[in-house]
Amino acid sequence: MNRPTENRRDFLRRTMLAAFALPFLTDCRVFAQKSTREILEAIRKNAGDPENCNWCGAAREAPDEISWKTALADEKDAGEPLVIAGTVYEKDGRTPAPNILIYAYHTNAEGFYGRGKGEHPHGKHHGWMLTGKDGRYEFRTIKPAPYPARDTPAHIHFTLTGLRFREYWIDDVWFEGDELITPEIKKKQLSGRGGFNPIVRLERGADGVRRGLRDIRLDY
Repeated sequence: MNRPTENRRDFLRRTMLAAFALPFLTDCRVFAQKSTREILEAIRKNAGDPENCNWCGAAREAPDEISWKTALADEKDAGEPLVIAGTVYEKDGRTPAPNILIYAYHTNAEGFYGRGKGEHPHGKHHGWMLTGKDGRYEFRTIKPAPYPARDTPAHIHFTLTGLRFREYWIDDVWFEGDELITPEIKKKQLSGRGGFNPIVRLERGADGVRRGLRDIRLDY
């Protein structure tokens, strides 16, 4: 069988394309092989300074291995069991955003952070999640109570940190039906950061756990 003869122009064109593609393919393989720990190390470079930022949490005692889901409370904690889940999207509000470090924290069932000597500055109920390629996150906890003698609704704080942006806060999760949610307080405290609706409707499952959905849109 006769093999077609490759002319010089085709040979050079094929060689140049291969040379161009090689670095791209190598970078993809290297990125795919990066461990969660390596990704977190890169993300933490964008974490806020906890010494000068009381709401920052990306750099506060975060473990080296972080999943897309976690627990902020255990069975010993008083309070109503709660699960909050959602998807983090890119700025377009449609494309799932991977490798986003989410930090969440909230008060206990009495409205306190439970700070004590040697305890975490945000109390017991705090934790971290790292979104996968589908952008999903989920955490199990107890429903927090509002601060005593304050007009702020019960809430869960969130910060986001990524490979390409610094840690920033988004609107807290509030709970539909909270009597402290008024038009005045919404105008005063909700900024729109994080997109979608931060006021979550909770539905009780057959297992007695209340669940809510809080999708997030990146601002950067």
